[in-house]
Amino acid sequence: MEMTVRMPANYNVMNEEEMTYTSGGAPVATYVAWGLGAAFTIGWYWNWLDLLIGARGWYAANKSGDLGTDLEKGVDAWVDYTTSSVVNCIRSICATSTAVFSPIGWIGDVLAFATV
Repeated sequence: MEMTVRMPANYNVMNEEEMTYTSGGAPVATYVAWGLGAAFTIGWYWNWLDLLIGARGWYAANKSGDLGTDLEKGVDAWVDYTTSSVVNCIRSICATSTAVFSPIGWIGDVLAFATV
């Protein structure tokens, strides 16, 4: 048995560009996901910047001139802050990961502490 395709008399072939208009746009979930991703990223870096400003202020107030002593006191202050509550722990770990693993974090940290 032979299979044939029958088209209406007013049938027109559409090219690939025209097909995008027939399939519709992006679903709402895509826009929601992009919005949540942007909000998460802004919140992540806002948290890092907030804690960086606090750390810079702490360092300016507690600077002794000896790098070893300053690092030891800074690590002790970080541990005290991080272990003071669950929220502080989450904020501190997120900000520390930004400072260590992000190029923006490295640049921001160097600029912040070099200008104290």
